[in-house]
Amino acid sequence: MEEFHEIVIVGAGASGLLCGCFLGKAGKDAVILEKNASAGRKLLATGNGRCNFTNRHMSEQCFYGDEEFVTKVLAQVDAERVIGMFEELGMFHRERDGYCYPYSGQAAAPVMVLTETCREHGISFRFDTEVRNVVHKNGEFVIHCNRGENFRCRTLVLAAGGKAGKKLGGSGSGYKLCRSLSHHVTDLYPGLTGLRAAGRQWTALAGVRLQGQVTLLINGRPAGQESGEIQLVRDGISGIPVFQLCRVAAEALAAGKAVTCDLDCCPAMSSGQLKDWLSRHGAARLSGVVHAKLARFFTEQAGQSPEALVHMLKQYEIVITDTFGFERAQVTAGGVSTDEVEADSMQSKLCEGLFIIGELLDVDGICGGYNLHFAWSTAYQCAKKITEMGIMEMGKDREDAAVSSVQDQR
Repeated sequence: MEEFHEIVIVGAGASGLLCGCFLGKAGKDAVILEKNASAGRKLLATGNGRCNFTNRHMSEQCFYGDEEFVTKVLAQVDAERVIGMFEELGMFHRERDGYCYPYSGQAAAPVMVLTETCREHGISFRFDTEVRNVVHKNGEFVIHCNRGENFRCRTLVLAAGGKAGKKLGGSGSGYKLCRSLSHHVTDLYPGLTGLRAAGRQWTALAGVRLQGQVTLLINGRPAGQESGEIQLVRDGISGIPVFQLCRVAAEALAAGKAVTCDLDCCPAMSSGQLKDWLSRHGAARLSGVVHAKLARFFTEQAGQSPEALVHMLKQYEIVITDTFGFERAQVTAGGVSTDEVEADSMQSKLCEGLFIIGELLDVDGICGGYNLHFAWSTAYQCAKKITEMGIMEMGKDREDAAVSSVQDQR
């Protein structure tokens, strides 16, 4: 079986769905191919199911990747535009400190409005359809899928997502398709996940949550610092402050560098203040300052030395051995080189008719709605360019028809 469509979108995630919405509204003939049984599986899991879909504090400093490329993308689509897009689709929002969420508090809301809008405007879906390979020849793409189906198109949009979240469909198959179409893919790392730590104490400390500060050190030199709620788990450290540092740690580990973290369990008090507190109240009441599990662990390790106890509380060294991997990662760091993609359209510079959007590109953001914002932005610009191309082709067809008519009259 072979189907022809003007446009084929590979991937029904955030970027693929929004791209489909805009193309459908423009009257384009497009189909979305999705290897999962339904649309937006990773999107449904974002923000613990609440979906922080953009952030008013938008800046290129919130992203890793080529700064010039990111700046150009953000200049085209700001948070206000993304909010407006979703209101137009039928989703109201609420905010907290600039973080924007569906008003319902459910990630199901954007998935619903995106899929319904696609269907309302004639965009069809093919679920349980995994793209195995793509051939580009004579101005067309032939797409071979897992169940023997073939699709042909003149315009191909790759929105297949990254390697993160295998249980939700993250496989990295999109990178293989990009490589087959002449694109280069950088090294890939798990992003926005926890860090594995050496030592046997983590099982006993698992479940501890603390308002702390974590400093990342690469070969003994500070490489980043974040504050907030840190979680201790059975194999290391987690929580948003750790997520923000994960990408840098992952790259360093891959390069064979020594990676450690200094944990400040009580950033509200200086070392001097903490020492004074201990002299007045004693180590027996340390659980009045930190979690009881931590108090017990540190007093056992420090012995009778107040100085050692204060040092551990303020600068506990953790040896990092790995990240939690792609299985537990929220995003993929690395991807298709942005040198090979037009920043104002996501159009490939190497393969005519090919567009690459979303997580496949070598851009990833910190926690806070930035990765979804990038997905929406690239989808918008891709759809805009394809629509403009269609208008230009229509104009050329009409011009050719007019010339032909004049020649016939002669």
